Amino acid sequence: MACTEEEFLELLSDESTVDINTLTEQAKYGIPDKVRPEVWPYLLHVSKPDKSEEMKLVRAQNQEYEEVDKTIHTEDVRNIRQEIKRYRPMMPYFQNSHARKKFESVMVAYVNYNTDFEYMPNGSLYLAGPLVYLMKKESSAFFCLHGLIKKMEEEGFSRENEAQNVSTFMMFFQQMLPELFTYFEDEEVGPNDWAVSWIRFLLAKELPMDCVLRLWDTYFSCAEGLGLHLYTMLAILVNFHEELIELEHSELKGFLQHLPEMDMDQIIAQAYNIKDDASQRGLL
Repeated sequence: MACTEEEFLELLSDESTVDINTLTEQAKYGIPDKVRPEVWPYLLHVSKPDKSEEMKLVRAQNQEYEEVDKTIHTEDVRNIRQEIKRYRPMMPYFQNSHARKKFESVMVAYVNYNTDFEYMPNGSLYLAGPLVYLMKKESSAFFCLHGLIKKMEEEGFSRENEAQNVSTFMMFFQQMLPELFTYFEDEEVGPNDWAVSWIRFLLAKELPMDCVLRLWDTYFSCAEGLGLHLYTMLAILVNFHEELIELEHSELKGFLQHLPEMDMDQIIAQAYNIKDDASQRGLL
């Protein structure tokens, strides 16, 4: 059951320490919008639970971010500005020039700071977008992006694991939704048309922003972490099975690439059911 804003504020306002275990348990069921910007940094290990260290850490992070090179040097970085203008979740927030400048600064800083980070045109922005949208300060978005990328690497969602994740997902898809899988094949809609992106960007490219935020609440706090993601993908297919099987090739691709609003609590609950079903079938 989701906790109230007041229950989160009570935890966060403790003068000495934030009870991370309780905070994590509460966050699984969704975080109220007003406190999410404060909760996510704890879940991504950007904020520390010891309040005596908090101000020192914030100052150090602000200073480190200020010193990061935000100059546009390379063609990839030059493209960031144009890509931000085309950023798909075209909410009023990202149509604002100040917000776009904030987004650009965070992305340029991240690419320049992490020289081994593989910037993907028309893609990498989607991992950063929810963080830039959520965090008031550029430095908070910057360090949360660090935390997210680190989480993805540690939990098997780096680019090195992508082919294996796609293969695993398609096996689940074929075994658990054979009719829909065959229909996708008949319409010549392959994993490169949709599943690769769903996995690579944790659905941040396809889902409306509110849905992404709710989904990531659970990913950042549940015991399964990103291990729940492939089952979430299946849950979305189950939820829209009747609509999908009525669409032809181009319509089908368009639907999968631009998903509608949905009840993410229902989708997440279904993802757990599918995971249990896969385990009972011996697919795990």
